[in-house]
Amino acid sequence: MFCLKSKSNIKNGFTLVELLVAIAIMATLMAILLPNLLGARERATDSQKIQNLTAIKSALRLYYNDHQSYPAGSGIALDAGMSGYINIGSTDYSYYQTNNGDSFLLCSNLSSGVGSDSTDSQARCGLPVNFQICNIGANTTVPGVYVECAK
Repeated sequence: MFCLKSKSNIKNGFTLVELLVAIAIMATLMAILLPNLLGARERATDSQKIQNLTAIKSALRLYYNDHQSYPAGSGIALDAGMSGYINIGSTDYSYYQTNNGDSFLLCSNLSSGVGSDSTDSQARCGLPVNFQICNIGANTTVPGVYVECAK
């Protein structure tokens, strides 16, 4: 009769070296991906703030068309006088009327402060001489503060 030998050399599971290689690959991927994912929430919040300021800017232009002047105010949040134009909600910003009602500045602090959006917006709006908004003086730029203007 034939005697069949059973294979007792069959590997069941992974070797220690295979496990260490797999762990090293996963650790490397996490080290690369994790820093990119951590700031995603702050960047999304900043993007929402910028969109809200753009919407407020559009509403202020409509207000100007009706009243031939922007609402009065310096370093304040807009009040119920804008209720017919926009629902402002909880946007964290400051409003400043400039040029005797012919212009305005809106500013908001960004959470992440990454990129050049804030400094570009400040340069585009050009702060008036001897005028300080959001702790920014004339002819200076401060990272992390986004400015929207009537221009």
